[in-house]
Amino acid sequence: MATLLAVLAVVLGAPPAFGQTVGDKLRGQVREGLESEKEKRKRKKQRKQEQAADKKEVVKEPAEKKTPAAPPSKGGDGSPLFSFSTEDDGSGEDSDAPAKPEGPPLPVRVFGEDFMLDLTLGFGVRGWLPQQYEAIDVDAEHYFTFTVDVKAKLFGFLNIRQGYYESNSVSGPRTEEAAVAAQIGKYAPKAIWLLGVVGVPVSRAWEPIVRYESRAFETRAQRKQGVTTAVCTIPRDATLMVDGCEGELLDEPGERLKVISGFETFVAGVRYDHSKRSGAVVSNEKIKGKFPPVYAGVGLMSYRKPYQLVFGQDVISDEFLFDGRFRGAGLALGTELGGGLDNYYAKIDAQAGLGEVSLTEELTLRELLGQVCSGATTDVCVEDEFLVGYVQGTATLGYRWPLIRVAPTLILEPTIKAGGASFFLVDTVVDEGEEATSPTVNWDFLWSARMSLLIPF
Repeated sequence: MATLLAVLAVVLGAPPAFGQTVGDKLRGQVREGLESEKEKRKRKKQRKQEQAADKKEVVKEPAEKKTPAAPPSKGGDGSPLFSFSTEDDGSGEDSDAPAKPEGPPLPVRVFGEDFMLDLTLGFGVRGWLPQQYEAIDVDAEHYFTFTVDVKAKLFGFLNIRQGYYESNSVSGPRTEEAAVAAQIGKYAPKAIWLLGVVGVPVSRAWEPIVRYESRAFETRAQRKQGVTTAVCTIPRDATLMVDGCEGELLDEPGERLKVISGFETFVAGVRYDHSKRSGAVVSNEKIKGKFPPVYAGVGLMSYRKPYQLVFGQDVISDEFLFDGRFRGAGLALGTELGGGLDNYYAKIDAQAGLGEVSLTEELTLRELLGQVCSGATTDVCVEDEFLVGYVQGTATLGYRWPLIRVAPTLILEPTIKAGGASFFLVDTVVDEGEEATSPTVNWDFLWSARMSLLIPF
């Protein structure tokens, strides 16, 4: 590795280490990372060519001739020896079907059809697993939380599909961009999730929706035990033109940097239900047919966390720690499966599009790549070669079990959720005969498990 760095320094015309600014060091490290990605692409191409050459040398053996299967045995009169009857026995009942429970259709509600309200109270645990680095541990604690969820169908046309609040205390943290949550508390780590989905059906099948989610965690970053490199925290207002560390220097193992990390998503779109069942409240009707309810629209997402610059599996700069901001805009999609009572249900929500990774207030990842590419003296890249893409999604699995079959029906509802987000580079300039690469620059995994009591009114 030392030899490679020495060669790159000569070829790229890198200035001597003494007197380099933070920006000079960062651009040199990024240039090295880009060169590494090019080398990986060439090695991948060579392996494919070798595999293709090996396949040509393999002599194909003639396929073994298959013997046709013998026809089913028949009796003396030509009829099959075994047969299965599907005719009704005249009783009008399916002997194999489970007995239907007696009583009114579930769920039994208190109010009429003009005012349907589902109140859910629950508790659970929520976690965020941020990407880890070679020199830095990023930790977001698991939180035990209480939840309040409200769904409603009012006067047959207004659907409140989710009005959801989750926290482990009365007040919770928020990101600087989110004005819907309380100011962060100073005495204990807290987590908050605020979600809302409102729709007004324009027909029995089509329904415009607006969806917003906000989650926030208190995260901590510290230098790993055994790491000798001092890590410099880069403030958001840093200029990167100074020869030294403007922020806090984590030069002792165990020293921590606290960051309020938030995760927000917004969707504006339209929902289509082929079965024309537009109700937002729970019912005993399962989602049927080959085409489940879906929604599509424009999606936005934003979050922040302690971040070190990464290309794929390699940390480009392990001596700088940023308060990174991640933003994206693209296509949002979602669907629902299953449903009803005494049955499983599943939900999938996803986004994909173009994103931005902000290292400081004045520098984004793409701007940094442009500075490296425009100043490169070798064929590392060309200007405007790279874009930043992102994917984000959440999968939910739950079960609804009626405990009491009178008004109001009490329904036990365990659920689990898993998802996250990933940002990656998109190489828009690919040489002939090569394959495009898309090294990841960040990933995060979020999960939760909850036990709730649903009360339909």
